[in-house]
Amino acid sequence: MVRSFVKKGFTIVEVLIVITVIGVLASIVLLTFPGYQKQGNDTQRKSDLSQIAAALSAYAQQKNTTVGLGSGCGLNGNGNGWLNAATSDISTYPRAITACLQDAKVLGTGTFIDPSGCTWASGTTKCGSSGGVAQAYMKATCTKSGAAVTYLFAHLENAARQDATIDALCDSGSVSDFTSTSQKWGTNYAMNYYVMVR
Repeated sequence: MVRSFVKKGFTIVEVLIVITVIGVLASIVLLTFPGYQKQGNDTQRKSDLSQIAAALSAYAQQKNTTVGLGSGCGLNGNGNGWLNAATSDISTYPRAITACLQDAKVLGTGTFIDPSGCTWASGTTKCGSSGGVAQAYMKATCTKSGAAVTYLFAHLENAARQDATIDALCDSGSVSDFTSTSQKWGTNYAMNYYVMVR
């Protein structure tokens, strides 16, 4: 009995079909990846703000005061503004709010910086600017209907703007170092997500 040994391989048509299928699958992955990345970034932002809110509550219980006027943290040392900005970024921020929380041992040693890497709206394309989208976290302690409240803000990539709602969270002009115009977190910085500190 004689056997015939014929090498079998792929034909050109089969190779082209495989390449086409791989190309289509790669295109689908490339088109959907940015959406998943934005969703992941937004999940990180929500998690960060939740942890920082818990740290602010723990700080208030531990120190019997909030990170506010005269705290030495945030804009002019009065506890408001960009959460992670410090003198190395802006001369009016003696210490980052997150650094003060970490010093008090109420916030872990993570970075707690927006997934974009921005610490304040520097005016660069990456970080955004006043009047545009600001990819950095913010804090505001103010009054609403006469009661003191504290909010943390972020810009979520997969959420619509809510300027009117966000702008109305604080009574006009009730945030230290911010005028009634500059405290419009939605209009000025496109913040569309907030957490109230309890």
